[in-house]
Amino acid sequence: MPRARAAVPEPAAPPLLLGARLRQLRRLKGMTVDELARAVEVDKAHISRIENNLKTPSIATLAQLAKALSVSIGHLLGETLDKSEIKVTRAAQLAEPARPQDGAQHQFVPLLHSEAVGSFEAFMVYPGPDPGATEARHAGQEMLYILSGTVEVVFHTHSVQVAAGDCIHFPGYLQHRLRRVGRAKAVALLVLSNG
Repeated sequence: MPRARAAVPEPAAPPLLLGARLRQLRRLKGMTVDELARAVEVDKAHISRIENNLKTPSIATLAQLAKALSVSIGHLLGETLDKSEIKVTRAAQLAEPARPQDGAQHQFVPLLHSEAVGSFEAFMVYPGPDPGATEARHAGQEMLYILSGTVEVVFHTHSVQVAAGDCIHFPGYLQHRLRRVGRAKAVALLVLSNG
């Protein structure tokens, strides 16, 4: 008698990234986990588990979440696109700021023009030659991509020079300052995460 062949398992469906989408929509709505949990009438730990992809909500819970966030279930699941979620800042809005006479001050130009994007902010930064006395320190992470010139990132105990095409990333809790190296203008893309 021939042996039965073992069934070949179907390829697993890609995981539903509901958690990240739910977190983003909740934050855009300005709601805390606790507020959303109360609106849906579930425990806040249940919402946290959904946001961390540890729990798959029932259809009834999905419907309640969509209602509380004022979106369709399809939008909550990522099946529909809300064009307002895509933010474009045109080049004309990003004109380089007028430089001070001595060029000693840093200047920042927001790339997102105060649009709420959830977990990060982005700027064009034009470092001056003087790092200043005030050290920056913040929550989240910081990434600096050098577009032109050379920039020195001065930490508490040492410094790092990065030139055009280099990228540096570090936790925001590290005390740090920036300065332009040399006379050539330096320009960098600065991205800050909020969490």
